[in-house]
Amino acid sequence: MNDHAPAGAAAPPAPEEMRAAFLRVFPGVMFAMFLAAIDQTILASAMPAIVASLGGFADLSWIVTGYLLAATVAAPFYGHIGDRFGRRATLLVALAIFTLASLGCALAPTLWALILARVAQGLGGGGLMTLSQALIGENVPPRERIRFQGYIAAVFATSSTLGPLLGAYLTEYLSWRAVFFINLPLGIVAALLAMRIPLHPPHPRGTFRADVPGALLFATGVLSLLFALSSAGGRFGWSDWRLYAALAFALVCLAVLIAWERRASDPLIPVRLLASPVIWRSNIVVACFAAALFGSVLYLPLYLQLGRGFGIGESGLLLLPITLSIAASAALTGRRIARTGKLTAYPKLGLAVATIAFVALAASVAAAPISVVLALTMLAGIGLGTTMPPTQVIVQTAGGRASLGSAVASISVSRSIGGAVGVALIGAVLFGVVGRNDAPLASILPQIAESGGRFLATLPAVQRDAIAAHLDGAFRIVFGVLAVFTCVGAYAASKVPAQRL
Repeated sequence: MNDHAPAGAAAPPAPEEMRAAFLRVFPGVMFAMFLAAIDQTILASAMPAIVASLGGFADLSWIVTGYLLAATVAAPFYGHIGDRFGRRATLLVALAIFTLASLGCALAPTLWALILARVAQGLGGGGLMTLSQALIGENVPPRERIRFQGYIAAVFATSSTLGPLLGAYLTEYLSWRAVFFINLPLGIVAALLAMRIPLHPPHPRGTFRADVPGALLFATGVLSLLFALSSAGGRFGWSDWRLYAALAFALVCLAVLIAWERRASDPLIPVRLLASPVIWRSNIVVACFAAALFGSVLYLPLYLQLGRGFGIGESGLLLLPITLSIAASAALTGRRIARTGKLTAYPKLGLAVATIAFVALAASVAAAPISVVLALTMLAGIGLGTTMPPTQVIVQTAGGRASLGSAVASISVSRSIGGAVGVALIGAVLFGVVGRNDAPLASILPQIAESGGRFLATLPAVQRDAIAAHLDGAFRIVFGVLAVFTCVGAYAASKVPAQRL
């Protein structure tokens, strides 16, 4: 594992030098990452209000998957361009796109206008996490980098914590549109802080050629995959030939993409890097982690509002156990790794713990008191929080400095694809059960969404009990799917070759 300092470094940096590097780099990347992370969770508590305002419950997941798809396609470009032309300047471009697209989201008159604006927002957001991670790798030696990864994971988890809570109160007391308007001042602050990050010369390797065919194949394949997953059981029945045609088309596009990228002079997807067992297995771990994280953070408020009758603000508060536990676990994992140098043990143990928590939630969702549900979500958060700090460092160091952006971009792509697939698949399962025509909820979903679940209390007891039983069955499946994600991630983590700083 190439974890040594750059050539010519006679000794590890002194603590004073590390503190100076921290003050120069961390505020800039922290705010950019804060924007990227909070934007992916701030909508969680606002989704029912968006449905009530704009309609389209069946297409609700596309508000999230549209963003993640665009971020997925954009991330490799940002990593590649940052490697070639400088990461700080590229980060400023990404911030500008993200901030302007946020204004478009805030002003969207229809659901599909909002989805399109979210796609534009993702084209900027795809660079925020990738370039922030690469800037840390560019400015901090590997042994100390894990401390930054712990801080970064804490920022990511803390912003994920604040996201649903902030979204709940902005939605309840202002409007769901305020969820997007708040990005305007935050984007300006992030750009000012990013300008303080030290400049480093890029690493040009000949003439840069944009890999347009690779980008089109990648976007088409992933879009087809997400469309098929989000339509399964809803728009398309499980026996509908169109579902399997969309899946087959997606697989063909991705197969052609791999063949193209192997011979492209400037490939969008770094196939050479992904051939490394360390990198491709780590990417599977991250994809499974993201599917569980986004799936749980997005659909827990729906469960709390629809299944338990809590209001919008209350559901945001009740997300704190899982999000705070992720933040605490990520920070502690980073500090522990910095002391011991061990990397690969934490993700497999943490994802195994998360699997146990989700299985317990699936088994007890109908009968457990809310305190038990919250305790189990906290346990799941503790397990999920162990994943990103070590995995980021493993992939960064395996990629090397010249390909640092591309290596980090592979993690961003995996996180975005995993999150998008998780959200789309769980959304398809949930809507397939809850929204079908013969379901007791089908005709009253708009009223439930608008009231944050309190509408259920006004129904006759017999109807309310039937709906409660139906919701319990639906969310039992949801938690079971989350357990599958984390179980596969734990297995993949156990197969990553042992690494140590």
